[in-house]
Parts: sequence; C-alpha cells; structure tokens
Amino acid sequence: MKSILFILLFLASFALPAQNRDDFNKVYSKTYIKISHNDFKKAMSIADSLYSASEEPYFKAKSLMLSATLLQEAGEVKKAVDYASKAEEICENSNDHVQSAEIYGFLATQYRRLKLYDQSISYIQKASEQAGYIEDTNVRNTITGLIMQEHANYEIDQKNYKKAILLIEKSQACFIKNKANKELFLASNERLLADCLYYLTEYDASLHHYTTALKLLNKFPDNFLKGFIYNGISAVYIKKRNIKEAKNYINLTQKIAEKTQYLDLKKEIYKTSQEYYILEHNIEKFSQLKKKEDVISEAISEKKNTFINSEQTKLLDTNKTLHQNNLFLILASGGTLTLLGILSFFYYKKSNLVKSKISQLESSLKNMTKVNRKTTENIKTIKPHVEKKILKKLEVFENSEMFLKKNVSLSALATYCDTNTKYLSIVINAHKQKDFNNYINELRIKHLVNKIRTEPQYLKYKIVSLAELAGFSTQSKFIEAFKKEMVVTPSVFIKSLEKI
Repeated sequence: MKSILFILLFLASFALPAQNRDDFNKVYSKTYIKISHNDFKKAMSIADSLYSASEEPYFKAKSLMLSATLLQEAGEVKKAVDYASKAEEICENSNDHVQSAEIYGFLATQYRRLKLYDQSISYIQKASEQAGYIEDTNVRNTITGLIMQEHANYEIDQKNYKKAILLIEKSQACFIKNKANKELFLASNERLLADCLYYLTEYDASLHHYTTALKLLNKFPDNFLKGFIYNGISAVYIKKRNIKEAKNYINLTQKIAEKTQYLDLKKEIYKTSQEYYILEHNIEKFSQLKKKEDVISEAISEKKNTFINSEQTKLLDTNKTLHQNNLFLILASGGTLTLLGILSFFYYKKSNLVKSKISQLESSLKNMTKVNRKTTENIKTIKPHVEKKILKKLEVFENSEMFLKKNVSLSALATYCDTNTKYLSIVINAHKQKDFNNYINELRIKHLVNKIRTEPQYLKYKIVSLAELAGFSTQSKFIEAFKKEMVVTPSVFIKSLEKI
C-alpha cells in the first residue's frame, strides 16, 4: 500500500510560459492518466515525441519527467532516475522553481522506494526550498501539498503512521485552498489516510477514507490510483472477514492488474488476493497468485539491485580516479618516500574498511550463541529445558552447512529441532534478534564471505554461481541479502578485496 509523490505534477505548470502550453498539457494528461494504463509502449512513444517536438528547455524537461514517471511505474528505476537527472541538468541554470521542485520531489520518491532514505529526505528538503520561492499562490499550495504528501510516504515507510497522518492533513489543507484541479490530489491523500488507518487496525475509518477517495475519482477512468484504492478496500473487507464484499473488489483489482505495467501495484494486488483465497480455502488460486507475486517481486528486486549496483560501481570508479589523480600530482612534485607513504595509507584504509565489515559480521554471528537478556514476553511461554534444547540444536545447525540447502524452511528446521514452528520462531526472534528468513540469510552470507576470504578461486566466480553456492534461489535475492549484511553488493565487495 505505497503511494507516490509525483501524481500529476504537470497540473502546476499552468503558471509558466510555453510554446503551446494548453495543447502540451492535454497530451501530457491523456498520456499519463489514460493511455499509459492501457498501452505502456504507446505512452512511452508519445513521451519521446513530446521531447523531440519541444523547443523550450522547460518542455524538454517536462517530457523527460513524463518518461521518467512511466518508467518508474514499470519498475525501471535506473532508467527513471537517469531521465529525471537529465531533466534536473536542464533546469540547473534556470530560475524555474516549480519545475525544480517537481524533479526533486520525483527523485525523493525514487530514493524512498529504493530504501535510500537519507537521499530521499535530502531531495524532500530541496523540493521544499524551491517551493518557498514560488510566487503564484495556487501553484505554491499544490507543490507544497505534494511535498508533504511525499514526506508522509516517507513516514509510512518508517511505520510512523500517526506522524504521517498529520502530514497528510497539512497536505490536504494546501490542496483544499485551490479552486480547481484538486480531485486527484485530494483522492491520493484520502487513500494515504486510509492506508495509515488500516495499518493502525482502524478498519471502519480506513474504509470510510477509501470510499471518499473513490468518490473523488468518479469522473476518471481506471488507473493505478483506483487500483490501489480497490486493493485497500479488499484488504479491509478481508480483515473484517466479509468474503462477499472482498470478492467484488478483488475482481476489480485483478482486472486492473491484467492491464497495468505498474509493478508495485501488481505486487500489492497479488498479495491481497492471496489473503482472500486463504480465507476462501482455495489453495489452487492461492498458489497461482503466489507464483505471480514471486515473478513480480523478482523483477522489482532485480531492477532495484541493478540501479544500486550501478551507483556503487560508479562511486568505486570515481574514488579510484580521484586516488589516481592524487598520486599523479604527488609523483609530479617529487618525493618517492611520500608516494610510498600515501600508497600504504590507501592500501591500509581500504583494507581496514573491508576487514571492519567482515569483523562486524563475524562478531554478530558469534553473539547469536549468547542468551539475550532482553527477551520478549513470548519467550516466557516456553519451558526453560525446551528453550535450551532448541538452542543446542540451532548451534549444531549453525556449525553445519544445512542452511545452504535451497529448501530449508521454518517447518523443516522445526522438525530438525524437535519442536514446533511457533516455539522455534520465538527462540530465533529472542536469541538471534531476527526473523527466520534473515537468520538463514545471515548464516549464508557469513559462510560465503569466509569462503571468498580463504579460497581465492571464489573471487573469479560469477555472481549467479555465488548465489547458487550460498543456497539462494535467485541472483537478485542473493544480491539483496548480501547488501543488507555487507552494505555493498557482491561485485563491489569482490572488487574491493581484489585491490587489497
């Protein structure tokens, strides 16, 4: 149940001069709201044509942002950020505060979706600064409202739902001040309020706001926003165990899922639909949708990892170039001993950075075996001798290589530990401070890092081979787990080791 900042920012452009502003905005609006939902390729083609036909920098940047928005909905994060960055370059030397705020807002959304929250907040602040310079009151209200909306999304990601609600209410106040072009903005906020209330288990209030959002969208065709709202209503009815009403909205969401290229929306629809079919005891349908969700999740994860890996590689290459330039200057000025000292420093610094992360991982895993004194109340429900027996079994498990098996599961490990899944989960949560999946992933990454360090041939392996050896079912899941434990991706980590 995620939202996006950049919903129809083009409406703010009416305050700016243009070669043919009205015609441009009509094409832009139709492409984004209607055509993209039914024919993604056609929408992208129109966006490219708008760019080619544009003469003024403003319209070139606007066209690039349309492409960026369409691409992010298709999960093409890297391409979306690339297009937005080009638009940012075009606006760099202009005093177009509206367009700058729009671009910064878009980038804030992308970095939030990538879970790069520091960058996201940085762009939110940049967007807010630009909004303060906008003279037209209506435009300033719209932009400020959207920035607050994105900030609310950030707080939702942090599970600060009450703080998010306050931001949404402030955003709503900004939109209400405008006399026209506000239904979509208000509907988006109503949907966000409904999401927050759903997470706070206030289901009746959540349903009220979802319904309000739908009423505001009456005159609009089916689009991604309606898809999220239908999905939210389905989720509420599932929680209320109202199968009949849930089914009606599940049917609506699945029609949208078949047409849309918006991967995040597809994923949410498939997840909610699975909950419905569990309620209906339809295992066959549940399995079909689980497979669909896995395919979409894999695609999203792969595209995100491609972007992150690309950015980290750029950073590594930039640092390498800077080091080479520094060394050249030192050499040119003479002083062989100084050069050797600098080389030693860089070697020592990089070596220590990698070793430090490895040491942290090893320390974390050693601490797994220690009893955590701050156990939860749940652990008290397990008899001490049962808890001790499970911990001993887990110690044997950790010292084996059974965690490398692809089919390792909570139920399989529970059987191995002579216990049930409930007790095993409680013990893992209390003593390892992780859920089952993260516990297994950390064991796998630690095992692989040790292999890479002690057996040089592993440095030559392809990422897909390393993923296989570590027990991961897909390359993207491996990269995601590796980055979570080691901060960098496997390829960047291996490059760092090769330079030591």
